[in-house]
Parts: sequence; C-alpha cells; structure tokens
Amino acid sequence: MKKYLYYAPHILTLIGLGFAASAMMSILSGNYVAAARFSLLVLLVDRLDGTMARKFKVKEKFPGTSGEVLDIITDLVGLTFVPMMLFWKTGLFVEGFGSYLVAFAAAAASWKYSRKEAFLHKGYSVGAPPIFFSVFIFYFLKLPPICPTLYTATLILLTISPVRYPINCLVTTHWKPGYKSIINYLTTLFFIPVFVMLDQAPPVIYWIMLIAISVQLFVNPLLLGVGVLKPVFDRKY
Repeated sequence: MKKYLYYAPHILTLIGLGFAASAMMSILSGNYVAAARFSLLVLLVDRLDGTMARKFKVKEKFPGTSGEVLDIITDLVGLTFVPMMLFWKTGLFVEGFGSYLVAFAAAAASWKYSRKEAFLHKGYSVGAPPIFFSVFIFYFLKLPPICPTLYTATLILLTISPVRYPINCLVTTHWKPGYKSIINYLTTLFFIPVFVMLDQAPPVIYWIMLIAISVQLFVNPLLLGVGVLKPVFDRKY
C-alpha cells in the first residue's frame, strides 16, 4: 500500500488539471469569479506537486511515469491558456488584441517549455519564464486595458527572446533561502486573502507582487549580464 503513496504527486498534478478544466467551464458559463478561484487553485497545486515529488523521490521510484510531462501539460493549460482566456473574455485587454495575445502566449509558453532542458546545465535560462499567470495582477488591480496589453505583449517577446535569465524562484516549485524565492514567499503570504477577496483584496498586495516580478523580469537579466548574479544550477530533482 505504501508504494501507491508515491503516485500522490501525480494525482495532485491531475487534480490541478481538473481545476483548470473547471475554470474553463466557468469561463464558458460566464462565471468569471469561479473561474478566477479555480485558476488560483491550479497555482496552489503547482506550488505543491513538484515539492512533493522531490520529497517522495518519485522520479527514482516510478521512472516510467513522467511527472515533468504532466506538469508541463497542466502549466500550459491551467497557468497559461485558461487564465489568458479569462482575461480576454473579461475585456482585460485592449479591444481587438485579446485573441492574438491568447494565441501568442500559448505558443510562446509551448516553445519555452520545449527548450527547458537545453540550457539548464549552463546555469541560466534563455528567455523569460512564461509566467502569463502574473497577468492576474492587472485583472485584480483593474488598471486601464493598455497596461495588461503591453505587459502581456512584452512578456511574450521576453519569453521567446535570447535574453539570459538566472535560474530562480520564478519557477514556483523550487524554493531557495533569501531573495531567490521572494515570489514564493510573497505568493504564500498573500494566497489566502487573494483567494477569498480577489479584486477586493488590498491593492498593495498586487503592487508588491508586480514590483517583485518586474525586478526579476527586467533587472535580474541585467545583473546576470554584468556578473552581479552568477550562472548556477542548484536545484534538486
């Protein structure tokens, strides 16, 4: 019986995919509040399943089942395509641009994940992490459509760009002490008020997250380029 516990991380990942499907059905039915909450549950699962898999050494115990593939599918569906559909359907983007942003975000994320293993051994990642889920910050802040539109377009370009990024906490299932895991700490701290209150949560929560993400998207590559941050691959799988 104990050996079946090693499947728990995979089951949890599939539960996340179920949350993504529920979010999509909520979008189609026009229940955008439910869609937002189901999407946040996908993020919660994404934070737990990878850590659990490494704790249980699932890759060693069940090498025939690829948790990485399951995780990528869930990330593409639940953390990219479905939330981007929500943003488009709720009119978050400038009129006429939403459908293109959904398509290009999905394509950029797919391209990025397909190249995931190509550069990690060098200690850096080429192209920004496809964190399109972060557009939720604009969804909750209710800023003018031009703001999330420009942010999303910029993120698409950064994701497929040759810019080098240090390997850090923008991949949420990996935890490190200090600044490398600042976004992990912030999302953990803010998850409950965000999940419960959504756009009624204190705006300072979303501004803090936006600043932290902006630093990692725009400042960290510069610090890597000038040698302040060093290429390093220190994850444990």
